[in-house]
Amino acid sequence: MTQTQLAELSGLTQAAISRLEHGKCMPTFALLERIAGAFGSALLVSVEPGRGVTVAFTDSGEAA
Repeated sequence: MTQTQLAELSGLTQAAISRLEHGKCMPTFALLERIAGAFGSALLVSVEPGRGVTVAFTDSGEAA
């Protein structure tokens, strides 16, 4: 999927997707939710002491 396609599906701009891809901004949960919706995926966030934060998009059928 291209940045332009993801932008259209998520209601964001291509420039916003580019900034996210290049680590130039910190996404909010609301923004991640929009991207998950564009992918038709579930959003899983894990916070582990000493290991940091992991964010993953999974097939919505796999979410717990």
